[in-house]
Amino acid sequence: MRLRQGVGSVLCGAAVLICSWPGAAEYCTHGKLAYVDYGARKLKMTIRSPRDDGTVLRPAVLLIHGGAWLFGTRHQLHWYGERLAKNGFVAAAMSYRMMPRYPFPNCLYDAKAAVRWLRLHAEEYRIDPARIAVLGNSSGGHLAALLATTIPSDGLEGSGNPGPSSAVQAAVVMYGVADMSYYRHTKGYVGIGGISDAFVKRFLAKGPTGSGDPYAAASPVTYARRETCPTLLVHGTKDHFVPYAQSVAFYEQLRGLGVPTRLITVSYGHAFDFFHHRARADVFLEILSFLNEHFDHPGPAEKAK
Repeated sequence: MRLRQGVGSVLCGAAVLICSWPGAAEYCTHGKLAYVDYGARKLKMTIRSPRDDGTVLRPAVLLIHGGAWLFGTRHQLHWYGERLAKNGFVAAAMSYRMMPRYPFPNCLYDAKAAVRWLRLHAEEYRIDPARIAVLGNSSGGHLAALLATTIPSDGLEGSGNPGPSSAVQAAVVMYGVADMSYYRHTKGYVGIGGISDAFVKRFLAKGPTGSGDPYAAASPVTYARRETCPTLLVHGTKDHFVPYAQSVAFYEQLRGLGVPTRLITVSYGHAFDFFHHRARADVFLEILSFLNEHFDHPGPAEKAK
């Protein structure tokens, strides 16, 4: 596999605590943490944190799984969570409300509530509240991009865990939708599970659109601004579910605004990291380098395996 960088030749409940030790177990796992309570439903989070002397504040990475806003669990990104924890990050994998019962922007409200929860519990998990990043893939990438671009005045904060900021300081967007208007008139199914234009229309139907366009209201490109946090985009040129051109256009938009941005391109399709493990390991080293750079976080030796 070749990684190419740049544009043009662009690169592509109760809590359960388990501490793994020694060797591959440089981290502890805190499972089934309820991070937001909506009354009838509590959403859960799993945290993996580095095991050390307990004195250092760590940068954190919120992990948001994919699944077309319809299916999937927080455990899908466990590979990333384990390796981030081994490299000195607190990795927090979240669940969120999904379709068909919960249309947009409920999933984004949950993501923002998760960021705020990490700040509320920063001391408990030794998180540096000034260094919180997000990593999401597919629909999770869409939510990661929205966390990176939206601010309170955009009206998409939600009510969960009020008080702390929901801002993230870096974002890794893996083959995520940047412009929802692509799905306005698609032909047939464009994703696993029958994600058609009709499905997307239902997903967006109850969004906070006012007199505006619901597709624009759910699109990260709508909210991109100079203050958008540093963003790393990862995408495959053979992606037929979320076109590679989405990330190219988003990359160019962010670069034009002066946002520190990189685009990593791989020669595979959607969700390549679940099928091409060598490519996933190579991309992870790029992700780790990006996070270390923007968080001034040397961490231990880089570990991708």
